Amino acid sequence: MSPHRVPIAVPTGELEGTLHLPDGDAIGGCVVLHGFGGHPEQPHVVATCEALANARVAAVRFAFRDHDPPRMTIASALEDAVGALRLLRTHPRVPQRYGVVGFSFGGAVAALAAGRDHRVGAAVLAAAPSLTRGRAAGWSGGGKWRPVAELSHTRARVLLIWGTEDTQVPFVDAESYSAVLSQARVTHRVVKVEGGDHDFEPAAARERMTAAVADWVAESFAGPGPR
Repeated sequence: MSPHRVPIAVPTGELEGTLHLPDGDAIGGCVVLHGFGGHPEQPHVVATCEALANARVAAVRFAFRDHDPPRMTIASALEDAVGALRLLRTHPRVPQRYGVVGFSFGGAVAALAAGRDHRVGAAVLAAAPSLTRGRAAGWSGGGKWRPVAELSHTRARVLLIWGTEDTQVPFVDAESYSAVLSQARVTHRVVKVEGGDHDFEPAAARERMTAAVADWVAESFAGPGPR
């Protein structure tokens, strides 16, 4: 089925999202979040949604409020992500299995969403800053947000995926997430995409990234799910 526009309710009104539905029955749904200063039409965002739909996972992408010029905040972005998850929960073709995928700034938002909502069964943090290094990605997260700590409370299976050529958010941030998740006994995996930059370019790296993300989410939805 071709992607189609959907309204996403947020506290200030509505955002316009794009929903990718699989051709057959879906096994769950995923929210895909872009980075700071990015947008939902970026190749790595679109390709991720297409890969998820091919794996029978419905995927919704949208632009954060105030994304152009980039003035998003963690607080408003988290509200937007919650609105997108709500859309999936009320969609008649999406069964009760949910995930979040976030790139860079969106990855920190995904960590918060997965830590706070125990219905989220799969989470993917792609080049996600731990906020202590937020300025490297062009933004400052503020002192009250602790995505690493909050993610330790998740019931989701977590994938941490980084490009080996990422010069904006260093791999040490992945190690920070992994160390806390290991201590909290949260199921997770760390994947390095050879040759990929912060946006998982070039195309070969992007293809490896999207395949890993789709496989991880589909595997997560195949299990018993959060309780």
